[in-house]
Amino acid sequence: MQKYLQITTDVGVELIAADDVLYCQSSTSSAAKIALKGGSNHIAVSGANLTSGFAEAVHAALIVAAETKWTEVVSVVKLPGGVTIQSLTVTSGV
Repeated sequence: MQKYLQITTDVGVELIAADDVLYCQSSTSSAAKIALKGGSNHIAVSGANLTSGFAEAVHAALIVAAETKWTEVVSVVKLPGGVTIQSLTVTSGV
């Protein structure tokens, strides 16, 4: 059964297939990257205060997704206070 990460953005709620995520890293306070399997694409994350725990929140949600039973298909990324996500964009390259 496929599991999904749920991330709330300024636009609404987005779902990302948890099985496709390799890792997440915050490069600056306004930009982060969610690396996807295969290495040819990633999700570019735009937001505010992303270095204040965004990557850790994504990694924690991946752990929850892996540990919960198969009927619990959505794992919510719980953003730390002050962290906001403006948009998620699938981008080519690493």
